[in-house]
Amino acid sequence: MRESMRGDGGVDEGEPEIAFLAPLSVVFTVALTFATIELPRVINGVLRPFFPDIYWEPESIEALMRYARPVGYACLALVVALILVGFLTERRGLASLGSFALFLPAFGYFAASMFFLTGIGILRVMWLPFWDTNRILLKLGDVAYLPFLIIAIPLRLLLPFPMAYWANSLVAYTAVGAGLMIFCLGTFTWFYGRSQERGVYDFWIYRHSRHPQYLGFILWSYGVMLLTALAPTPFGGYQPEPSLPWLISTMLVVCVALKEEIMMIRRADEGYLAYRERAPFMLPLPRFVSRVLTAPNRTILKREYPENVREVFYTFVTYCVILIAISLPLIALNWRIL
Repeated sequence: MRESMRGDGGVDEGEPEIAFLAPLSVVFTVALTFATIELPRVINGVLRPFFPDIYWEPESIEALMRYARPVGYACLALVVALILVGFLTERRGLASLGSFALFLPAFGYFAASMFFLTGIGILRVMWLPFWDTNRILLKLGDVAYLPFLIIAIPLRLLLPFPMAYWANSLVAYTAVGAGLMIFCLGTFTWFYGRSQERGVYDFWIYRHSRHPQYLGFILWSYGVMLLTALAPTPFGGYQPEPSLPWLISTMLVVCVALKEEIMMIRRADEGYLAYRERAPFMLPLPRFVSRVLTAPNRTILKREYPENVREVFYTFVTYCVILIAISLPLIALNWRIL
């Protein structure tokens, strides 16, 4: 969501609204986490009679694919068009919606069946253009699993059995819950700031992230991606990898935030510019880590953040290419997240 840009931006941390918003954030987080896990399961049960398992019978699969393939290509084209229109018309909501839609097929992991379009797995029809070209394409974002491995491997070694068995799922569910909590806190802070007619929202969670809602979405979707990658695959079956769609979706969200900042800076006063210097873009990171992450932009654009739409596009392409290149050795090693 967008921050306002005028006014003093201060707030009294002791105001009674905090006592109300904090527990409300917890309630919303628990509810949304439950919905993340249970709602797809319910939808899968509803859709399964309409999209049953085929058990890899060649004739049946080919008959279904003749209908599914054009639908998949059309859906992907529609999502790409939605994203492009969102950026070109500066309607960030459309671009964000397109990013979410691109990631949505990840929920197909609830359909653990031989045929990957069974039940709620029919959402994966949007990924057919990737799958048709080469299955390896969907693994080109495998670099995204590295943070998970850095956390999960020590947990497996430190936790006693059988807790170690659940370490992978624990990390995934923690990411889902943390993302939803940050999203809720960011939303409540934004609404509170508007209700108080504040200018720069530099209080509460906005002190630690200029885009907490986008950060919340990224963490939530990361947890869902992990659940997708960790889901069991029936013997002889195939489940499309979620890493590349997640990587592209995440980079699109980052670019939406960058585009939002460009618009705000054009209309900003000194209050917002000072806030931009104080608060991190999304995550509070050590300075040297931030320098490493922004090195490609500083090399190509000669600055940390893009200043126009063309530079946002360069940022998207540059970081996608770098991250995909890092994924290639993992693919060559034929590694598995488990």
